[in-house]
Amino acid sequence: SETNGNDKDFKMVKNPDVDTSFLPDRDREDAENRLREELRQEWVAKQEAMKNEEIEITFSYWDGSGHRRSVRMKKGNSVYQFLQRGLEILRKEFNELRSVSADHLMYIKEDLIIPHHYTFYDFIVNKARGKSGPLFHF
Repeated sequence: SETNGNDKDFKMVKNPDVDTSFLPDRDREDAENRLREELRQEWVAKQEAMKNEEIEITFSYWDGSGHRRSVRMKKGNSVYQFLQRGLEILRKEFNELRSVSADHLMYIKEDLIIPHHYTFYDFIVNKARGKSGPLFHF
């Protein structure tokens, strides 16, 4: 093609004042993903450490009169594991519990029947409340 004297060769130049932070940037995204993963791993480690903290749980076996005992558990233990440990303690004193399994027991806290699959960690983290306030004070 012919060029006449009026056409000039234009050179494209980037404007350094333009904000490009909204544009995709692989390096920035990789750095953000690394930071996000580091923070996730740190959070998971803190949660695992919290689940391994020991707590003392006082419970009462009711057979017409209350028999109070306490047991040390980890926050990450389930209610079922707690009932098993409590049953081991109670079997030494109560012969009628020799043939009972933890499946036959209920954990009642204040006015709530607590299902076996929950962990104490679940209640602590979610700050579960009963009628009279927090369910657990650990």
